[in-house]
Amino acid sequence: MPTIRIANGLKIFYRECGSGNRTVVFIHGNVASSLWWEKVMQVLPPGVHGLAPDLRGCGDSDKPTPDWTLAEVAADVYQFMQALGASRATVVGHSFGGGVALQLAVAHPEAVEKLVLINSAPAEGLITSPESYAQIETLKKSPELVKMALAALMPTAPKDEFCTRLLDESVAKSTGAWVANGHALDRMNLVNEARSIKAPTLIIYGQKDPLVHLDMMERTRDTIPGAVLEVWEGVGHSAPVEAPLQFALRLVDFLAMAVPARG
Repeated sequence: MPTIRIANGLKIFYRECGSGNRTVVFIHGNVASSLWWEKVMQVLPPGVHGLAPDLRGCGDSDKPTPDWTLAEVAADVYQFMQALGASRATVVGHSFGGGVALQLAVAHPEAVEKLVLINSAPAEGLITSPESYAQIETLKKSPELVKMALAALMPTAPKDEFCTRLLDESVAKSTGAWVANGHALDRMNLVNEARSIKAPTLIIYGQKDPLVHLDMMERTRDTIPGAVLEVWEGVGHSAPVEAPLQFALRLVDFLAMAVPARG
């Protein structure tokens, strides 16, 4: 699988599929990797060029000392896009990756043609309590407990070989970024900046999510001009894993939408 060194010196591992003039950049969540997008990327039609990087500290990408901001992670994604010649793309963010996608749309609006948020960190950020951080440190000592916690975020996903591979990789390669990503969300607040987002925005909310609540997505929808919120029943926090074909079809439909004129 390919890697590329971006402008700030980090080596970024990524998955790629398809070709064509419709580029989609997929940004994964916390304690995850680009593998979480594999099932979606497998069913994208010809003409869609998919790129899914492992974020810093996750998967097979470089792992700098954990302590970074959301802006730094979004800058990584922007530099990744530039390095691969993807100057403008539809950006899809899941969970923590949704926060990264929001930051990218605010910092580099010219790079984001359309925006898709899936059970995303809300525009106002997502605070983790000190007690929860203490629980995370305890969980990290037990890989099986981490797997149970991650499985709870994809309650309708098939318990198959892919799910096992997904959980094994997440625990082995991405837990080191868990707390740093959480602190980045603690400090996140894009409510004012998100009001300037001009990219057509689709927000998908899986109703069985125990982590992100519907009212968070409603507030984010109300913050981004013209954003559309869809509530998917029978899906949890992780639509890319739980309902990859359903999501891919909805994404393709969204890509075909005409970009409305903006003043």
